[in-house]
Amino acid sequence: MSTTLSDGRAPDPVVAPPQGGGRRRLLLGPPLPNDRERAERLSNPIALAILSSDALSSVAYATEEMLKVLIPVVGLTAFRASVPIAGAIVCLLLLLVLSYRQTIKAYPNAGGAYVVTRDNFGVVPAQAAGVALLIDYVMTVAVSVSAAAAALYSYFPALFSIRLLLAVAFVWLLAWANLRGVRAAGRIFAAPTYFFLGMVGSLLVAGAVTAVTGDLHQLPPPPDIRQTAAAASLLVLLRAYASGTTALTGVEAISNGVSVFRPVEWRNARKVLTWMGVILALTFGGITLLAWRVHPVPSERRTLVSELGRAVFGGSVVGRVALLLLQTATTAILVLAANTSFADFPRLASFHAGDGYLPRPLRRRGYRLVFSVGIVTLAVFATAVVLVLGADVHGLIPLYAVGVFVSFTFSQTGMVRRHLRVRDEGWMWGLVINALGAFGSALASIAILITKFVHGAWVVTILVPAGVGLFLGVHRHYQRVDAWLNDPATGRATWRRVRIVIALPWADSELERAALSYAGRMEPASIETRIVASWGTVRAVTSDLCRSGADDVFTLLLVPGLTGQASPPAWSPLGHLTRRVRRDGHAGVATLVVQGEGAAGQVQRNVCLLVVDGADGRARRALDLASLLRPDELRAVLVDLDDEVTRRAVEQWPPAGVDVPLQVLPAPYRERGGPLLAEVQRLHDQGVELVSVVVCTLGPRWWQRPLYLADTAKIRAALARCASTAVVDHRMSLMSPHTPGIGTGAAAVAGKRR
Repeated sequence: MSTTLSDGRAPDPVVAPPQGGGRRRLLLGPPLPNDRERAERLSNPIALAILSSDALSSVAYATEEMLKVLIPVVGLTAFRASVPIAGAIVCLLLLLVLSYRQTIKAYPNAGGAYVVTRDNFGVVPAQAAGVALLIDYVMTVAVSVSAAAAALYSYFPALFSIRLLLAVAFVWLLAWANLRGVRAAGRIFAAPTYFFLGMVGSLLVAGAVTAVTGDLHQLPPPPDIRQTAAAASLLVLLRAYASGTTALTGVEAISNGVSVFRPVEWRNARKVLTWMGVILALTFGGITLLAWRVHPVPSERRTLVSELGRAVFGGSVVGRVALLLLQTATTAILVLAANTSFADFPRLASFHAGDGYLPRPLRRRGYRLVFSVGIVTLAVFATAVVLVLGADVHGLIPLYAVGVFVSFTFSQTGMVRRHLRVRDEGWMWGLVINALGAFGSALASIAILITKFVHGAWVVTILVPAGVGLFLGVHRHYQRVDAWLNDPATGRATWRRVRIVIALPWADSELERAALSYAGRMEPASIETRIVASWGTVRAVTSDLCRSGADDVFTLLLVPGLTGQASPPAWSPLGHLTRRVRRDGHAGVATLVVQGEGAAGQVQRNVCLLVVDGADGRARRALDLASLLRPDELRAVLVDLDDEVTRRAVEQWPPAGVDVPLQVLPAPYRERGGPLLAEVQRLHDQGVELVSVVVCTLGPRWWQRPLYLADTAKIRAALARCASTAVVDHRMSLMSPHTPGIGTGAAAVAGKRR
């Protein structure tokens, strides 16, 4: 057996970008090839805008959340008490910045809590850290868009009634921007981030100037606020501290996103992290001091920042314009704050998926070199949270900070263990910094859990263990399926003959002759033609095809169509029949593309390509199926969608007892259709009259489908543009009674089909 790699044969044909998808191109732009990945890297100023928007935007509500805890209990004394609390939070912020600088240096590719915990404590503790952080990313989106809606209706009160609609619209606006790609998102988000920082800076400078000139006065308190001094209990102070720590959410985002920086990645990431820490400390501390001086009392319809803007800018025309700009900038940054989650949630989910703890489609980069499945998943979860909890920031906060501080604690404790284990240069200094970071994060986690447990934090204490259990269940499923596929007995078929049923939507002698010419080469057990034009015919043909023959007979539904017809429309009777047949483990569907006039001639040379993912049971089943087609030449092709998967497959090829060469096809657009189309066209150019492409996939149950990537339809669509080509689609059912632990009751189902 010989293995033919792309660098060991003739130059690979140029793979054209995926065709079709006009609406997708209009919304997202053209597809990006792999070699554009480095061009999608971010400069430091744009990376600061994308990865720090969550942390920087928290100044819009962190001080307000502290005061909402303190004011009902201690009245106006809350403003004096908020200053030392904010000081403690700023100290913790600076400690975390120093800690994550150590983490980024130690893990220059990605140093988030998941990677650090996995490296130092193993995969199960890493799942707990990852689940906590994934929950926090979802809550970040929900809180940010809800706060953005609040900033908007603080200036335009009429919008209060549609705050849910505004929040959901913000979520999907962000999803759309991120689906367009990293650089596109950076260009969109950089200006609003710096606009917000400019307006907050203007607010703080104006407040300082008016305070020095004596024109800054305290606002009159609402009549229902207690004005006498009252002592705050330790529990109340802890609750306020826990609410204020929302200012620190998003600090880890830069360590998770090191790979999006330009070289040298880790050095640039450390610079941006330092910038973010300094800016956040100044703005958060400044807002808290200004609130202590002015005494603004936030309400349901007016935020703290809007009250500060009214007090500082005044009621003149210039002041009202400045307030409008401040609220516009606040709304924009709060919307964009959620973008930190859209940048990091898909990347973190891809780490989990790469280790087999989340669905594998999450690790694939999509149309525009971003993790599209992860982006859409985050948008769906965040929308659900917003709708369930009503876009109420104060109600969302108790669910917000728990996950991030738990992940902080895991990450910094993992770094402590790494310093003790590796002891590289400067490890003593790093050990002290990370130990203090772990201690501070643990104290904050305990404070948040104690003070906010009855206010909603208990939900997170249930979701994290439940999420870990779900992730471990996904991992066990993949382990069982992989063990089953790697068993030498898996995939071996007992078929010796093929029964062919030619399905036509109407009587067409030209298509029928082309199909008969293709079928005649296989020496089939029988050939029959059925006109599938009504639902009654679908029922009759289905009952006749699905597992009604002998064990050694494979049923092939042959569907001929003209060039450009990938498959029958899903809503048609023939389309419904093909879906029913594909679900049968002893049947398959062959979509034959014919040219039209003269297509019924005899085929002189037939090449069969087996599309494989590795040396497993699917490859063995595809080989058995291909042998029924009686090709003149047989070869296996592997589309290089993932470097690690490709390397492992090449090392393990061929399966035992198989002597078929393996050819690796480059996939610059991360999809199979284009490379297969280029290879088929190359074969036709060499004089091959007919190419059969055999695709053997797994047929999971409906609840298992999110775990697998179904791209056979895209292959058929791509090859439909190439005449004299047949795509043979067959599914190995995961409900097989020989698949241990995968499908309960599978034996009964198999028996019923017999």
